[in-house]
Amino acid sequence: MTLTPDVTLRRVPELLVEVESSHRVRVHHDRRIWEFGPHALSLLDVFYEPVTVAEALQRLRPRLKGRRAVDELLTTLTTMAGAGLLTPDPAEGHSELMFPIGGYGQTYLDVTMLEDPVRKPLFLKAIDEVVGPDDVVLDLGTGCGVLAVAAARAGARHVYAVEPARTGDIAARVVERNGFADRVTIVRGWSSTTELPEKATVLTTDIIGNDGLDMVIWENLQDARRRLLSDDARLIPGSLRARIYLAHMPAGFRSRHRILPAHIMRWQSRYGIDFAPMLEGNLSRSAGFYERPEHVRDWEPLSEPVPLFTVDLHQDVRHFENEVSVPVTRAGLCNTALVYFEAQLGPTTVLSTAPWDGGEKSHWYCAGWAFPEELKVAPGDMITLSYRYEGDGRARVELVQKEEEL
Repeated sequence: MTLTPDVTLRRVPELLVEVESSHRVRVHHDRRIWEFGPHALSLLDVFYEPVTVAEALQRLRPRLKGRRAVDELLTTLTTMAGAGLLTPDPAEGHSELMFPIGGYGQTYLDVTMLEDPVRKPLFLKAIDEVVGPDDVVLDLGTGCGVLAVAAARAGARHVYAVEPARTGDIAARVVERNGFADRVTIVRGWSSTTELPEKATVLTTDIIGNDGLDMVIWENLQDARRRLLSDDARLIPGSLRARIYLAHMPAGFRSRHRILPAHIMRWQSRYGIDFAPMLEGNLSRSAGFYERPEHVRDWEPLSEPVPLFTVDLHQDVRHFENEVSVPVTRAGLCNTALVYFEAQLGPTTVLSTAPWDGGEKSHWYCAGWAFPEELKVAPGDMITLSYRYEGDGRARVELVQKEEEL
C-alpha cells in the first residue's frame, strides 16, 4: 500500500500493546510481535477512528520538535501500515479473538444481552414512555444498537449512538437494516471525548454494573450532563436505589472467594509449601465477589433487605460512606452481605437486580461481600455494615464489629 496524504487509515479493532519504561512499544498482532519507538502510542491513538494521513500528521504536529522526530514518526507510520496495524479496511463485525482481547466486540456479550428476557425489554418500555417526536437522544454504549433503534422507533428526531468497541460497526448495519440510518448517527469513541452538533434532550444507557456504580455510570452521566445534554434532559435510568441483606454463602461458593484454613492445609500437602501468609492477609477485610443470580437466590437469607444508598443520576458525583444496621430475622451462620439495586428507567418502569428477579438468562451477576469470619446469629441481633463509594466505580462493604450488637 502506498501512503499518500489523502489515504484514510484506521487502527485494527483489537491489539495487545506492551510499553517498556524506555517508551519502547511492542504490539502483538496476527501471531507476530512488532517493536516500535516512542511515536507508536500516538499513532495508535490518532488512528483510533478513520482519519487521513494528512489530518493525523496535523494533529500530531505539536508533539514533533524537530526533523528527527518527523522522520521517526513517518517511519513508524509506514511500518504500522505495512504490518496491517493501520489499514484502510479494518475488520468489522464481532471479534474472532478470545476474551479479554476481544472485549466488547465478542459475540458472547451480544447473545447474553439480547437473550435476557427482562433487562432490555424494560429499557425499551422506558424509552416508549419517555421519548417523543421532538427529542434528540444520546445513547451511551450503544453496543449492537438496540436502544438507539428503539429510540428512533419511538419517534426521536435524531439519535446519537456512542460506542468505543467494534460493535459500533454492527450497530451501524443494524440501524440501516431497520430503516433508521437517516435519524441515527453512530459515534465511534468514548463519551468523554465526544462532541455533538446539538444538545440531547434524552439520555439512554445500560452501562449499569452488577452493583450499580461499578461501571462508572454516575461519572459518565455527570460529564454528559455538563457537555452534551440540555438542562432539562431526561435520563434512562434516572436513579439507582441499592439494598443490602445478610445471607449464608454455602461452603462451595465461599471457598471460591475466600482463602480458608482448608486451602492452606491442602496446598501445603500438594505443593510442600506453607501458604499461611495468604490466609493471614486475607483475614483483614471482606472480599468482594460476583455470582450468578440463579445460584444466589438459593442461598439462605438471614435478614430482610434494607436501604443501602440512593443515587440521583441528575446530581453531581460525590464520594460517600454510611453505616447501616441490619436486623437479623433468621438464626444461622452469617458470612456474606448481598447488594442489589433498583434502577428507575421510566415513570412506571423499574429494573431490579435482586437474585429472586434473575435467572439463567439474566445479563448480570449478583454482587456481594464475603466476611472474614462466619458469625452465629439469631433473630433480633443487629449486624452493622459500612459502605463506602470511593469514586470511579470503586466501593467497599465491611462488617463493623460491635460487641453489644453481636
